[in-house]
Amino acid sequence: MNFQQYRKASELARVGQAFLMKDEALNNLPLGIMHRCIENEMKGISSDDTKPFFASVTDSKKNLVLLLIMTPPYNLGIFGDGSHPHLNEAIKRAVEKLQAHQVKIPGVIGPSKLAGSFAEYWGAAYKISYDLAMEQCIFKLTKVNDVSQSSGFIRLATMDDLDLLSRWGYEFSLITESPFTKELAREKTQEFILQESLYVWEDKKPVSMARKARGTSSGISVNYVYTPKEYERHGYATSCVAELSRILLRDGYEFCTLYTDQSNPTSNSIYKKIGYVPIGDSIVYQFSDTL
Repeated sequence: MNFQQYRKASELARVGQAFLMKDEALNNLPLGIMHRCIENEMKGISSDDTKPFFASVTDSKKNLVLLLIMTPPYNLGIFGDGSHPHLNEAIKRAVEKLQAHQVKIPGVIGPSKLAGSFAEYWGAAYKISYDLAMEQCIFKLTKVNDVSQSSGFIRLATMDDLDLLSRWGYEFSLITESPFTKELAREKTQEFILQESLYVWEDKKPVSMARKARGTSSGISVNYVYTPKEYERHGYATSCVAELSRILLRDGYEFCTLYTDQSNPTSNSIYKKIGYVPIGDSIVYQFSDTL
């Protein structure tokens, strides 16, 4: 097995993009991250504190087995050929190389088979425990169903919303696998507003939010979906996600994708009602010590 690390996302793309594009919707996460990193490289945006990590593992015939992507402080993403006969050998090789390079990894995300095996090898290599943080379902939508709309309308978030949506962003992070600080929540919210990627559903006042993210060649993801508890059970999240999905399809995207927490039947039922269809699974493990 050959382990190869890359300095740039564009170098990783030459090795892995064709493989990932065989199922663009299912691989929306690595494709979206890779595209965003390539855009940052073209703009000359870089940071030593958040320097991405890119690597691949190929077999003796140069067939791709694994792709590894990490943009600190987030988890390592592991993707690839889950049916490869020497998959475990490739994962073991990746763990050995990451250990040799002293790469710090807070956790791992990816298809259940890949992420689960990686967590097992990583835990054994460092003699640390790992915990299941979230079991996720990957959804895809190509047409928005006719769903009843709550009162109000969707609009782009503006800087006037910064304080409120920063607080929402922090609250949202607390129910995800990767919570962040209030300061980071504000930083992210400001970035999303300036990117014109963050939307709110307004019913006399903002009551729900959602974001478009990780565009790929034909699709785009919806994330950052949050409704404060005081506004729940009014259909605001359903209306916000449905209308944002319509906007994205009208903008020319062939499909939308999103990740859900499988332990939350309410959100899963909402997305299915809108027209999102399950296409795969993902799992997140957190390590007890980042070393």
